[in-house]
Formats: sequence, C-alpha cells, structure tokens
Amino acid sequence: MTTKLFTILIASILLLCTGNNKKHHVELSESASIQDKPQVLICSDNKSKTFVDFITRENIPFVHFVNDGQFMDSKTPFTFSKDLLLKELERSYPDPKSSGIAYIDIEYPYTDYLLKGDITSTNHKKSAKLFLDVLRFVKQQRPNVKWGYYGIPFTTYWGRDKNFYDQNKKVDQIIKESDVLFPSIYIFYNNVSFNLENKTYIQENTEEMLKIADRYNKKMYPFIMSRYHPSNQLIGSSKIDESDFKTYVSTLLQTQYKNKHIDGLVLWNADGYAYRVNDPVIKKEVEKNKISNFDVFYDQYVIGLLNLMKKEVKQNVYGIK
Repeated sequence: MTTKLFTILIASILLLCTGNNKKHHVELSESASIQDKPQVLICSDNKSKTFVDFITRENIPFVHFVNDGQFMDSKTPFTFSKDLLLKELERSYPDPKSSGIAYIDIEYPYTDYLLKGDITSTNHKKSAKLFLDVLRFVKQQRPNVKWGYYGIPFTTYWGRDKNFYDQNKKVDQIIKESDVLFPSIYIFYNNVSFNLENKTYIQENTEEMLKIADRYNKKMYPFIMSRYHPSNQLIGSSKIDESDFKTYVSTLLQTQYKNKHIDGLVLWNADGYAYRVNDPVIKKEVEKNKISNFDVFYDQYVIGLLNLMKKEVKQNVYGIK
C-alpha cells in the first residue's frame, strides 16, 4: 500500500490501537505453532466493546504495529528516532513483557529502494540497514512479541515470474531476522470475472510466499482486505462480494507448498477512519444498509467477516461444514 490514503489510514489505526493489550486484545496463541491450524487475525480501528468482546471470546489475535510516520526523521532520510519509536512501542505494548504479534510499517521510498534498487547501490544498502536497525530495536525492547515487516516478502499482480520473486533475495537478511512474514495479497481488479482475474494471482503469490516461508522456516500471515484496493479508481474501497470474498479466503487456505499452507490470515480494515473523513464509498454503503449508528454497522460488518473467515478455515482445513 503505497498510496497516501493507506498511509493516513494506518496512522489512524495506530492512534486508536492503544491501551493494555492483555485487557483489550487477544495475543497470538501458542496453538499457532501448530502449522495445521491457521489462525484468523485482525488489524482494525474498531475499538467498540462489542468488537473487543467478540475477538476476546473467539480467541482472534489482534495484530499491532509501529508506523514509520511516527518515528522516522522526515528531515534526514534513512534515519529514525529511537525515542519516538520507543513511544510507539509503549503505545502498542505498554508492558515490556507483553507477548503478541506485530508488524513494522516502513514503506515508500524505502521499499522501492529494497525491491527495485541494485544491492550495491547506496539507497539499497541504507534502506536495508534502516530496516534491520528498526527490527533489532523493537525486538530488543519487546522481545516476547513476534515481529515482521508489512509487505515483506514482496508480492505482485503483474509480472508474476521467477525474475520478480527472486528479488526477495535482496531482503534476505531482513527475512532471516524477522520472526514472522506479512506479505500483502490484496484484490485490485474485477473487470470481467473475479475468479478469472484473481484466483491464479492469489494461488501463485501464496505459493511463492510459502516457498520463502519454508526456505527460512518462518510462519507466514498474508494481509487481506474485504475491499478492493484503493489504487483502483473505478472500484477502489468498494466491498468485495461475499461469494468472491469466500473464494479469496478459501484459495489462500487451499494453496500449499510441500504440504505446508499459510499459518493464518490478517484482515486489515480501517472503515472507521474512512467514515469519519466522509469517504463516499463507505458513506453510501452505510446509508444503503439503513443503519443510523455507524458503530453498529461497523461491528456487524467486521464481526461478520471474521465469522466468515473462521468458517472457511473449518471447511477448507478441517472439512467441517
């Protein structure tokens, strides 16, 4: 997610995701260590009691994060403030002994330098050092949290070939030192047919991510959204049809490499922020549902998605209908 919208949305979630995690959010369970039990995880700006009670009761881990906009030095490229990053950690995990699962969000231009730059270039070397320094710092400060980078390993819709996926070797050391992997596999298109335009894309990226997870012996949790990626000017932020969302989730769950499948799915959602800034797509959707209270709408929507995902896990992994 390189758009300004996504950057704003993530910063919004960050400001909302505060407080004592043990009281408000379920942490990554020990059962996640069993590969044949993929988890449903959530990262959202929903903070209602109904929502928190639901994820607590259903044992759905909440994924926290630290955002580059809060700790990077805007005046000096490739540098960050340890003091500001520590404040970020204290906001997400007030207790240094907290456990859980979280991602670091550092994006443009540094991800471009890592992916597209030659490994001998100054920008690539400085970016790699930045990513490793931040990763080592958060792991030192919150050693019981499982850390990874948002969007690493890299995925793509176009040009899904060996040449592209081999570029993940450029971030070899970052992957090695990460505890978990958080590739993003979002939906960009539905011009003619959801299945024709997306199923192979989902399968190929998931398989390649599984290969990398296997190579480095890492757990892998793809990020997904229930809406089309906002970079699409025609359908961006529109809700993915329920049957298509089921296909999306089930394809991710069914794809395997060496009998290994994903360890879980992270549902990313920031509809609360979108509603507050009067996003026309979200506003229209709320009006269409004829629910005057947005919080009620938001609870029903996100909880419905999580229940659907849990059901897909049971059907696709355990064969339970």
